[in-house]
Amino acid sequence: MTLLRHVLASLLIAVAASASALADEREDDPLVVNSESFRRGHPDLLWRNRGAIAYQQKRYEEAAHRFRDAARYGDKPSQAMLAMMLWNGDGIQADRVQAYAWIDVAAERGYPSFLATRERFRAALSEDERRRAADLGKELYAKYGDEHAKKRLNLEMTREKLKLTGSHLGRPQGMVMLLPGPDGRPRAILDTVFWSPRYWSPQQYWTLQDRVWEPSKGRVDVGPVQPVDAQPPASPEEP
Repeated sequence: MTLLRHVLASLLIAVAASASALADEREDDPLVVNSESFRRGHPDLLWRNRGAIAYQQKRYEEAAHRFRDAARYGDKPSQAMLAMMLWNGDGIQADRVQAYAWIDVAAERGYPSFLATRERFRAALSEDERRRAADLGKELYAKYGDEHAKKRLNLEMTREKLKLTGSHLGRPQGMVMLLPGPDGRPRAILDTVFWSPRYWSPQQYWTLQDRVWEPSKGRVDVGPVQPVDAQPPASPEEP
């Protein structure tokens, strides 16, 4: 396996596992982050997960669309997946200029693995390709950069929280919620666990994302994940 294909395989596994990595402190947290109601309020995770499923099933065009949906909400792993797919031509037309522009946006927060991939891409481009990538990058930052994308996610988080909690205004905290467990059977958790600020306070949520993806701020525990298989599907060689 070539270096960039290895990076793609590793990234795909990490993309699928990162939702579980968010839930590494309390026993009930996996129930929260994997619930439908949680992901409706966190479309970055919703579309990233669907993109990873589509990619694993070799539905590459759909995967690219889903990663782009997640990218609108500032999801850096999805932006990096788009970059790798474009660079390798994984089921879509290869485009090194677009690939570099996307990995540049993905590396916006300084995550080391994304920075390293960006530099590998840059070294392989011609001067003309770099100039065209810079022009395209301005367009991508205007739509997918943190300045704009974070606002979209913050709005969705706030909207979903108000929708789900509106009927409970005035009631004391500590109510019981039922969420599906790993076996599909409902399990009871406290609403204070579901509505933890670490997930629903925008600033705390972004900080938690940084801990998952930047080793210097934490760790990523990549354990068993469904529905991703142990071996990712083969993809065409990069140019």
